[in-house]
Amino acid sequence: MDRRSFVKKSAVASAASLLTISAANAQTNEGLQLIKPKALKKGDTIGLITPASAVTRQAFEKAVDNLESMGFEAKYSENMSVRKGFLAGTDQQRLDDLHQMFKDPNIDGIVCARGGYGSGRLLSKINYDLIKANPKVLMGYSDITALLYGIHKKTGMVCFHGPVGASEYSEFTEKGFERVLMKGKTAKFDVPKAWEEIEDPAFQTLPIVAGVAEGALVGGNLSLMCSLMGTPYDIDFKDKIVFIEEIGESPYRVDRMLTQLLNSGKLSQAKGIAIGVFKGCETKPDDPDFALSTSLENVLKDRFSNFNIPVLYGLPIGHIDDNATLPFGIQAELDVEKASLKLLESGVE
Repeated sequence: MDRRSFVKKSAVASAASLLTISAANAQTNEGLQLIKPKALKKGDTIGLITPASAVTRQAFEKAVDNLESMGFEAKYSENMSVRKGFLAGTDQQRLDDLHQMFKDPNIDGIVCARGGYGSGRLLSKINYDLIKANPKVLMGYSDITALLYGIHKKTGMVCFHGPVGASEYSEFTEKGFERVLMKGKTAKFDVPKAWEEIEDPAFQTLPIVAGVAEGALVGGNLSLMCSLMGTPYDIDFKDKIVFIEEIGESPYRVDRMLTQLLNSGKLSQAKGIAIGVFKGCETKPDDPDFALSTSLENVLKDRFSNFNIPVLYGLPIGHIDDNATLPFGIQAELDVEKASLKLLESGVE
């Protein structure tokens, strides 16, 4: 489908919807062998999917341009233009796209065009055996956290928390993408120097508990991590470096979600906690609860300062232009003093 037909089909589908590999020696906590997908290279074909919300024309164009500018060919299905309420088509349509991209031997990797909402609705219907038999790079963040969790939990495949197709691919983001997914090298993600000029407190580094920790890397969006608790797709945090990001949640909501994770006992089993940027998570002056609120910094210190494992806020992870590419299940090192998260092995073969 070319871009012109996408626009035409998108309008029609929107109206209609209103009417109607090789294995590593390591193992996961579930006892599955860790599977690393094949590294990407220029000229490869990347499948674009929308397992959650639909893309706008502008976002679609941007996703294709981003991939092409990095030397890839983009391929997308007929369902790419479908909308059904707040979803990118029915559950079955979105599921079919996911399965088809893994099944197609001409697709070398898969990038989610955007997040939004809806990935979690697919988890109970995914053919995990199909995915395990055809391991490929799968990347996204935000709502895509649910997909990364489920697939890693059920198959042992290394999935990648990183930019979606329609993200802003800054120089930092592109370098991380290339180093992790294409060169197959270890990588160290420090706080970008450009952030020194940003006044927004969300971009300030906050060491909460000092120390250095090493463990398998896993994590994602805080809201999604909480939503998966108690399901068969939740991931054990035991001996792991857990990374967390969030956007647009008031401090009391952040406190509530962190408290849920704390009450579950999951976080206390981790080796370290790497917190990304919680953009837009401060109470606004025009909020009725502003006088009774507190800062995000106070919430984080209150929830984590008594931990006996390293905890750091302000790493380049999340709904930001400078977004690190992080592989699930790969050994990593969190260094609070150096404000860095280092991958100790490759996430691809």
